[in-house]
Amino acid sequence: MIFTIHAIQRMKQRGITIDQVKSCLEKPDKIIENEVLKAIKKIDNKILVVCYKKAGEEAVIITAYITSKIKKYL
Repeated sequence: MIFTIHAIQRMKQRGITIDQVKSCLEKPDKIIENEVLKAIKKIDNKILVVCYKKAGEEAVIITAYITSKIKKYL
């Protein structure tokens, strides 16, 4: 995994850990495929969304956020 500066800043602001991002990418509940991939994982009563692009075998993390809009993502 490669983290952009933006991703690191937003994760810090939002209290999202590297382990949570790693877990979301390794075992997502859902993946939305567009120009930017979104890995979705339910954590407690919230949804973690990790936006990333593939660069060869690596995932380049663009941003990550937590939302309560479970129905929208799952």
